[in-house]
Amino acid sequence: MGDLTDFLEHFNFSQSDFESTGLDWDNLVKIKEDYELFQKELSPHANSLIEAFHHVKTIHSVRFRIKNPTHLIEKIIRKKIEEPERVIDINNYRTEITDLIGLRALHLFKEDWVNIHHFITANWNLQIKPIAYYRKGDSSEHIEVFKKFGCEVKEHPFGYRSVHYLVETSPDKTTYISEVQVRTIFEEGWSEIDHKIRYPYYKDNQLLSQFLVMFNRLSGNADEMGSYVQYLKKELDSRDKESKEAVEKQILIINDLKEKIKELELKPQIAKQLETNLNEILKLPTHNISNFELKLPDFSKMEMLDYSKIDLSGFSKTQLPETESKTKPVNKKKGK
Repeated sequence: MGDLTDFLEHFNFSQSDFESTGLDWDNLVKIKEDYELFQKELSPHANSLIEAFHHVKTIHSVRFRIKNPTHLIEKIIRKKIEEPERVIDINNYRTEITDLIGLRALHLFKEDWVNIHHFITANWNLQIKPIAYYRKGDSSEHIEVFKKFGCEVKEHPFGYRSVHYLVETSPDKTTYISEVQVRTIFEEGWSEIDHKIRYPYYKDNQLLSQFLVMFNRLSGNADEMGSYVQYLKKELDSRDKESKEAVEKQILIINDLKEKIKELELKPQIAKQLETNLNEILKLPTHNISNFELKLPDFSKMEMLDYSKIDLSGFSKTQLPETESKTKPVNKKKGK
């Protein structure tokens, strides 16, 4: 992990920041060494959780990561800076830092969350109530859904939309805590961009923040469009089913009329003309999709981006941080 000076410089901590925590560097080194041994137990446990989530049809894919030892020490320091009175030491860090195992369950449509929520709460004990993060400006109806299913709702300062669970499992005498984040694929895409560009060193950069807000709004609108398309498909499927049933009923009625015509004592020419007319009825179009009155969204009311308010001054001088991915997606559907 190197010496203290190099560590503080790498993670953008000042010496005074570190001193304010009251932490001892040698004790942090011991925590890191202990965690490196404990870390070996976490991967098999994470894989068992992933296997369980693969049985949920509404989950598109699952990602996971085991926290890096150096990043564990960074987080302990950050926690102590934010909460100086909090005690985090070698005896309790495994429970105080609750995202040593981190999983993300991704789904396509916002409505899929309810099914995933039921799966999690039915199969595991939760350390605390699920926390549903929303962006300022999200609809009150959407927020109320989270409350209805027992979530604590919090506005996220950077606009993250996600539901977080702290899942407790005890496959042996050891209790493991895993952080499970559930979000849509669009939310994941935006959060990945936001995290790689801003976290943790560019949180206050106004220029980057303005562009990341645009990404956030676009991902939210994309999720809304996904829901609308899903609704449209269900509505069209329903109308198509009704149409097919009407056609089948029409055929039955016409066939019945043909049989009754045969029983009547009609002149052959008249009987043949009636049968011809009935056959012509069968050829008529039974529905026209353009005439359906579907409940489509009012796109004119969707939030639009005002690019004129973006301040581009000094953009050419802004340096974006170099980052690299440390996790890989684990696709649920093989062969794709």
